[in-house]
Amino acid sequence: MPPSFSLHSAGRSMRDAHRVPHESHPQKYRRIFLFASLALCAICTSCGGSTASGPPPPVTVSVMPNSAKPYQGESVQFNAVVENAATSVTWQVSQVPSGNSPVGTIDSTGLYTAPASVPTQPTVTVIAVLQSDPTKTGSASVTILSLSSIQGPLTLSPALSSVTTSQSVQLNVLTAGVSNSDVNWAVDGVANGSAVLGTISAAGDYTPSPTARSHLITATLQANPGAIGTATVEVTDFPGTLTWRNDNARSGVNHQELALAPATVSPSTFGKLFSCPIDGYAYAQPLYVPNLAISGNGTHNVVFVATEKDSVFAFDADGPSCVPLWKASLIPTGTQAISNANMNIVPFVGITGTPVIEASASALYAVAATQTAALNPTYNHWLYALDLATGTKLQPAGIASPDSVFDSSLETQRPALLLDHGIVYIAFGSNGLAGDDHGWLFGYDSSARKQTGVFNVTQLPNTQGGIWQSGGGPSADANGNVFVVTGNGPFNVNITLGSYSYGNSFLRFSLGGWSPADYFTPCNQATLQTGGLDVGASAPVLGMNSLSQPILIGGSKNGSLYVVNPNNMGGFVGTCPDSPSRVQTVSVGSGPILSTPLFWDNAVYVAPGNANGNGYLQSFPMSTGTLASTPSASQSPETLGPQGATPVISWNGSTTGTSNAILWLIDTSGALATPNTAAILRAYDPNNLSNEIYNSSAAASLRDQAGPAVKFTVPTVANGKVYVGTQTELDVYGLLP
Repeated sequence: MPPSFSLHSAGRSMRDAHRVPHESHPQKYRRIFLFASLALCAICTSCGGSTASGPPPPVTVSVMPNSAKPYQGESVQFNAVVENAATSVTWQVSQVPSGNSPVGTIDSTGLYTAPASVPTQPTVTVIAVLQSDPTKTGSASVTILSLSSIQGPLTLSPALSSVTTSQSVQLNVLTAGVSNSDVNWAVDGVANGSAVLGTISAAGDYTPSPTARSHLITATLQANPGAIGTATVEVTDFPGTLTWRNDNARSGVNHQELALAPATVSPSTFGKLFSCPIDGYAYAQPLYVPNLAISGNGTHNVVFVATEKDSVFAFDADGPSCVPLWKASLIPTGTQAISNANMNIVPFVGITGTPVIEASASALYAVAATQTAALNPTYNHWLYALDLATGTKLQPAGIASPDSVFDSSLETQRPALLLDHGIVYIAFGSNGLAGDDHGWLFGYDSSARKQTGVFNVTQLPNTQGGIWQSGGGPSADANGNVFVVTGNGPFNVNITLGSYSYGNSFLRFSLGGWSPADYFTPCNQATLQTGGLDVGASAPVLGMNSLSQPILIGGSKNGSLYVVNPNNMGGFVGTCPDSPSRVQTVSVGSGPILSTPLFWDNAVYVAPGNANGNGYLQSFPMSTGTLASTPSASQSPETLGPQGATPVISWNGSTTGTSNAILWLIDTSGALATPNTAAILRAYDPNNLSNEIYNSSAAASLRDQAGPAVKFTVPTVANGKVYVGTQTELDVYGLLP
């Protein structure tokens, strides 16, 4: 403890000393001043002061990492750690400033590059020298390894890729220590490839040939030819997805998918690659055009997305930047997308039916719904043609009936558009609001956008009979016959002469004809009408059975599958049950069918609505032209929501068998949840539906989660990728890098 002195006491002592200036002992004065000095020192010490300083802390330099084993030509980043001094250092390799070619070089940032050849003494020393004191250094030991010691196999990325004939792919060697320049590249065994096989550069950039086929890329280590890596590139000439469910038969089959198969799709190899934001719900199926020249922007594979805000986006189908190649707004001045007019489609009604593309004219056709921005708005539907390369809008055509009965305020352009023999077919159903609504089918010449014909499903007022088909489009055969299925409404074709109502019926229109050339109506149509059980709850699907007989398939809200002869549809018979020679009717035994079935490999795949806990994806085999009355033993592990789902198939049809096929669908259960939840992309083995290959909700950390679900949506599979439209974004799935 320091002495308990204070300045006050010290001062008093000094004053006392002045009172006795004539004291005889001079030592007394010295004692007094010494006493005061000691007191002041004690005060300073008690306040934390120091009368002496220790030696400065040592300066040290170290190098991290303290050792490395790069292959010849490989680089390693070193860092100097300096303590108690300025951090600036200079670098040496084995005492040589900045190194040299025999021992390797190092730059001012500490990036060391091993020599191209292993030195006689393979271990060198990387040294950091402190600039402020060159006596202070740190070092790391570096042993250069020979590339010839790598035994292989080499790892290439991507191991599997799919490209169109105009699309190159960059391959890279991922094996530690090996760069692309350390290998010799070959295509199908030919060094550097050829014009027929496609060529590959020394940097690993593969440019395909114009012929669709599979190619094996090999990378052989120059230092050890026994070390080889391989990768597969699938070159496809897939013409694109230009219409809803791939073709006018509405088959939903892409038989030119070369990369995606059960063996290549799993949560570890397949997932969400990127998402592109959009401005409204995407009810429309995304469309895909390969090898499209974009004005001033090169050639791209392009995916087109239409939204309920009356927008059409053109995105690079392979580009994660998601900057639109172009965007077109189909809203005339003074109008807007319809706001909250339809409780089934919210919050806006704009483009609902999937557009259609005419590749030969480089045009996309879309129907946009608009309203004027007024207290008592007027409503319109417009048919647009957009230039594929620029998005430029040609003069639109307003949609109206010659008798002025068509009322845009009461109609929804729900079904996908159909383009056949130069005519764009546009179907309508009720939007659910009270009024004089009908089902309609319009035809417009695609080049001039002039109306060529109109059909009103029900002539009597307030009689409905809408064509909605859960968003599916009319179908057409090779002869130009067009097929639609109508919804709930009266049927009186054979009862009231001079008028008609084709409610709950399959209809066929011959090329150029605008009244039904043939039709099928179930015998229990009156019961269906009373119960609101639309026959037209799915699009009509054309196919050919194993007996080479044409068939037409559809599903209804009462859970029935109908198999109709499209060439002799059977009309209406008022007594039940319907004769199998006229139509085959099969109950799916679960919920209503609110989706479009799929006919593939002589079986019908259907995912009915989950009305009673039994809404599973199932298949009904067809034998000798007859559909089985009960489904196959396998079904999906999970139910698929109250609206079911519309499946599609991808497979490589050029190979033998169907083992490489995948059935895809979007589980839109979340569209009716409160709040809405994510859409789920699901993939199944169509040969065993209990085998779910992939679903986007299963990946860890929500890696693959899609945007909020939109009901009735359909995925698009093209060139090794799957495109999913949602409320807020286009999600793109594919093979992971």
